Amino acid sequence: MIPVRSSVPVAASTLLTTLLTGAPGPRSATAPLRQVHRTRMSVHYETGRDDVPLLCVALPEAVRLPASLLTATLPDGPVDLDRWQVTRWWQPPRPSGLVPPARTHHDGSSEEQPAVLDPAALVGAGEGLTPAGDDLLAAALVTARATGDPRLPRWCAATEVALATRRTTAVSRALLHHALEGWCVPELAGYLEAACSGHGLPAATARLLALGHSSGAALRAGVHLVLDSRAVAAPGGAA
Repeated sequence: MIPVRSSVPVAASTLLTTLLTGAPGPRSATAPLRQVHRTRMSVHYETGRDDVPLLCVALPEAVRLPASLLTATLPDGPVDLDRWQVTRWWQPPRPSGLVPPARTHHDGSSEEQPAVLDPAALVGAGEGLTPAGDDLLAAALVTARATGDPRLPRWCAATEVALATRRTTAVSRALLHHALEGWCVPELAGYLEAACSGHGLPAATARLLALGHSSGAALRAGVHLVLDSRAVAAPGGAA
């Protein structure tokens, strides 16, 4: 008797549509997904694709990365994409159309941030799964895109060059890949909107700073690197 494989219900990010439907993507992978990191809340797999380089399989209470698949039980062993049954699609946040304030709304923090954004120096700078330099850079890219910053094309080009060196973690490379297109975690999107509007900033700050050991603070620094420089440069143009 042939055993029947039960399906696993999941909620999937819309960024995973091509991967989960079997549609071909740039440099599509034929080999199994390769596990690169595991925590008690999530498992991360390299896909071998350029459009979605990393798949995060996570519990519902985990940080919701842009290319996440949410499930009640984490996989143990090789992943079989055919077993997952998508019961709900969800859209990751991609802030846009925000107006940078003429005077930035601060939350009382005094975190250090570089005077200029230098992707070559930031990529891979720091320790951990997502080094602080990568977190700061990702937040700056998302902020620049969301506010229509004219420096964005230059920063994106420099980031792509820096990522080609592959000197950071696979997870961090994937998050920067998404940040180049404006995708981010909900906590960053909420903080950015609050920093631009001035509304709900204390609560948004608390949610952001709860991310990781240093990720929240680095993301916040990236937001303010862009917003503060825009505010200073407002009378005479972008810095």
